[in-house]
Amino acid sequence: MRVVAVVQARMGSTRLPGKVLKNILGKPVLWHIVNRVQKAKHVNEVVIAATTSPEDDKLEKFAADNNLGIYRGSVNDIVDRFLGAGIKFQADVVVRIWGDCPFVDPEIIDKMLSKFINGNYDYANNSNPATYPLGMDIELYSMKSLEMIQQETLEPFYREYPFEYVYKRGDSFKTFYDKNDIGLSHVNLTVDYIEDFRLATEIYKCLYKDGEVFHLGQILNLMEKHPELKEINSGLPRNIEFNRDKKKIQQKSG
Repeated sequence: MRVVAVVQARMGSTRLPGKVLKNILGKPVLWHIVNRVQKAKHVNEVVIAATTSPEDDKLEKFAADNNLGIYRGSVNDIVDRFLGAGIKFQADVVVRIWGDCPFVDPEIIDKMLSKFINGNYDYANNSNPATYPLGMDIELYSMKSLEMIQQETLEPFYREYPFEYVYKRGDSFKTFYDKNDIGLSHVNLTVDYIEDFRLATEIYKCLYKDGEVFHLGQILNLMEKHPELKEINSGLPRNIEFNRDKKKIQQKSG
């Protein structure tokens, strides 16, 4: 079973342009994401899924400089991008990771993948219902599920939000939804705004050690000891891709 983690990234963010290549402790946000995902034991390869927009040429250079595979596809057709990446890199399972999530946790990835593979599931996420902090989002797709969506719908909404098609055709997909032990959806660990980037930088300054990965529990402990950190990005409007009412709100960047 070959597992490929696909980091969805683009340079064209409207709120914080170029954020995926902004530096935290001398390394781009995207580097930190890849580094963390590479620590997941069940992941065989980490690649980048960028768009065909010329501004994403910078992401192609990043991939080449870091010896990473890259697939470039449609801006809005996420099915095309992820299926194309899965085919190119010979995946059986695709792990969807967002390019604005510098704290994505390899322990959570491994926990979900273990259940996914052993149970022969088609789809899973940890955002329905929302129990993890925003920014810990993970989706798992079997290649079979992506191929089914590719074949069955050309509707732009479902091409951009493939999980919505899974919800619509629930009986056709074997799914599960990972839940955290306590509700943490009020904690914002994604990078949508400059305030989020400042918070991420402060957390990395406190917890990052070269060659090691810190985990969600350590982040929460740090924020408990230093509640002033929570104020850095509090009160900001959020784009939530996984709407629990299964209606489109707005797309997360990437």
